[in-house]
Amino acid sequence: MYKQILATIFQWNADQACERMLHLYDKKGFCVVDYLYFANVAGKQMFAPHPSLYSIVDFHQTLLADYKTMNIQGIYDLYQNAILDADLVLMDGIALQVFYYLAKRKRLQNLNGTDFCPYFLSYVKEKHPNKSMNIILYGTYPHLLAKTEQFLTYQWYTVIYAQDGYTNLHWENLALALKWKTNDINVLLVARSTPDYPIQEIWTLANKDKIREHGLLVMNQAWTFDFWVGEQKRAPKLIRSLKLERLRRLVSDPKRNMKKVLSSLAIFKYIFSYLILKKG
Repeated sequence: MYKQILATIFQWNADQACERMLHLYDKKGFCVVDYLYFANVAGKQMFAPHPSLYSIVDFHQTLLADYKTMNIQGIYDLYQNAILDADLVLMDGIALQVFYYLAKRKRLQNLNGTDFCPYFLSYVKEKHPNKSMNIILYGTYPHLLAKTEQFLTYQWYTVIYAQDGYTNLHWENLALALKWKTNDINVLLVARSTPDYPIQEIWTLANKDKIREHGLLVMNQAWTFDFWVGEQKRAPKLIRSLKLERLRRLVSDPKRNMKKVLSSLAIFKYIFSYLILKKG
């Protein structure tokens, strides 16, 4: 399974990722972008087989409270399927960079969601000024959602629809917002994730028909909105360049980041199991 997962990861740079997304969007009429970081590989046992306890069709409109009543292993099976089904899977974080290099002997760029999403939005604006781009926001708490919409509007992006992540998406209302924008690039930014429950990826796979129908370019962004509005602080540029941002997040918010850091440290076990012992 680990070879299948690694094979999905996009292998080129940020500009090429942007162009690939736009090409797929033009060709297929929709596109789904996921990010993969090592904490999810380890914490959600991505390289291991899981029992298929649920059908993806049951997750069209599923809230966090519903996930908590379900068997976590069954959910991880759906998460695996979502990653394998995505149009682009971008590498997020140094731990996965290290593992990929040891596995494939190839260095890949870290296209993490917090940096890549604004890069993509500015790339479209600068490199494709003839294309109209609309942004749809789905996720986070209502008060942070309002700040996110304001943040993007101040940067002269057009936000045509926004809905918090604790309610089911109103597809009918979204359709009204999209009514006269069928020839535009309609970017849906989804921010619905928790340390245990990969809601946004499963939700996206479950709603693939709706995404295709409405012609959306979906980017599953986890906590990006929180960073944009200052709810979570980015590390200084020097700390990021030294690959120590995750450590800084742990120190500043241990409750939220401890599990991710511990999962990332499992890289040593994975190197031994999957690379040295050639397991999987």
